[in-house]
Amino acid sequence: MDVKNVKNVLRKEKHMNKTSKLLSLLLVLAIVFSLSVTALAADTTYTITVNGSGTVADHTFEAYQIFKGDLHAPATGEGGNTSKILSNIVWGDGVDTNKEGFKEDFPVSAAATAELLTTVEQARAFAKKIAPFLSDVHTDCSTKDGSGNYVISGLSAGYYLVKDKDNTLTGANDFYTAYLMKVVANVTATPKGEKPTLEKQIQNNNTGEWSTTGNVAFQLGDTVNFRIITSVPDVSRYPDGYTYIVHDTMTVGFTSKVTADAASVSIVIDNNPADTLAGEYYTIVLNPHSDTGETSHFDLTINISKAIADGKLQPGDKLYINYAAVLNEKADVYQIGRYANTNTAQLEYSNNPNGEGTGKTPESKVNAWTFPAIISKVDGKDNTKTLEGAKFVLSRNPNLKVSDMKCDENGVPTVTTDLIPLFAPGDQQTSTAAYDIATAEQVDAGNNITYVVELGSKVLAGFGEHAYYLYETKAPAGYNLLSEPVKFTFHSSATNDFVAGDPAWITLNDSAIKLTGMQFEIANNSGATLPETGGIGTTLFYVIGALLVVGAGVLLVTKKRMGKADN
Repeated sequence: MDVKNVKNVLRKEKHMNKTSKLLSLLLVLAIVFSLSVTALAADTTYTITVNGSGTVADHTFEAYQIFKGDLHAPATGEGGNTSKILSNIVWGDGVDTNKEGFKEDFPVSAAATAELLTTVEQARAFAKKIAPFLSDVHTDCSTKDGSGNYVISGLSAGYYLVKDKDNTLTGANDFYTAYLMKVVANVTATPKGEKPTLEKQIQNNNTGEWSTTGNVAFQLGDTVNFRIITSVPDVSRYPDGYTYIVHDTMTVGFTSKVTADAASVSIVIDNNPADTLAGEYYTIVLNPHSDTGETSHFDLTINISKAIADGKLQPGDKLYINYAAVLNEKADVYQIGRYANTNTAQLEYSNNPNGEGTGKTPESKVNAWTFPAIISKVDGKDNTKTLEGAKFVLSRNPNLKVSDMKCDENGVPTVTTDLIPLFAPGDQQTSTAAYDIATAEQVDAGNNITYVVELGSKVLAGFGEHAYYLYETKAPAGYNLLSEPVKFTFHSSATNDFVAGDPAWITLNDSAIKLTGMQFEIANNSGATLPETGGIGTTLFYVIGALLVVGAGVLLVTKKRMGKADN
């Protein structure tokens, strides 16, 4: 080899050494870069924010890592895809793969399992299936941030199941949040769950108005109309069925008209009379009252899932459940501050889309009041003077005539058309009344029924918010019979809270008066004092009579003298 060739070889070796060194340097840099990238990925943590503003009460949320891997979170619009991509997937720390039954339920790899999850419905089903195999490794959050949200932080890349901590809501008026499945990259999740509502109402028989306050008064024997308003929830997260049961309870003062027949109640959709829910979608079970054994309680179960599936209902609809009861002879008669007849309702509903469990709405109640009255008879000129012996009958008809009642000398009518029957309770348990307004059942029994009563210290009980008319059939001795009936009407201002004080006021002959001890007065005027013969009148009569006699004697003597003179 000549010198020139040697130089060329040396020159090539030198160039190759430079290239090798450069390649070596690039390789080292690549390794360093990769290590730095891996370290950055390992150190990166993420958060899941559970939106709790106005939708979630005090919960404790748990985040379980189901899958872990390499996270790629494209920028919005990249390739038309904003979804987060998880690759190189393996089972996460939140799954205990050693639990019994895991391999049977999940026979393929984590990556293969993940590839099967392509829809929201599949994710929901997977969440329920994986739930029994969760490990003890999870990240919790039970406090809200300044915006009312729950922030679960410190999460590594992965696919997470977020759930309520088990048993934290047992018996609570709340719903469990459905399982949330999220690929972590600082995401916000809005719980999909809602609890239905219930409101109880009672109808005023006179005005037809519905009320939630319970300030409605009824006469014994009146039919009382109730309705329950409930909302239809979204049941899409409950593929196995949704519990929806209305529990209704009545005090013994009501005789329920609800039977096991679905037709005994009507369920009107959105309060549209033309749109009712057919009986095939609900059932009624009667429950005996604990005190009497009477079936005054009932459970109404509505198959919400079927009704929605059949297109009869949709989430957001309002159901108006209408039914009735009669205020019976066992009804509590009002005494100041207490004694109302209460009807209570509560809705039991599914509250755990992840499994079994129900919640209940707060109880909603309304009260039906019935009132007593002590009607005192007083002198029309001196109301401190009480009168005895007046007899009255009671009616809601303002156009009756006492003469048509054909009363006997004691004021007892023989014609009782439109008169209100009264019942003498004897062993009275619910009031201090001498007479209750009789119910139809008491009239049919026929015992202790009267139509006439002597007013005074006797208490009449069972008045509702009606106009009543008292007709006097016998006046107190020395007093005139009332020519017109006395009109009175009770009005209730009571509330469900049993506020202390008198809950009633009254209009008496169209004048409003406040009741004192449930007592008001009716006045009678005494008869007129007419002049009698005797005294000076008799003396004058005698004097005039004597003068007449003297005059007649004078006239007789004169006539005799005149006769003699003529002769």
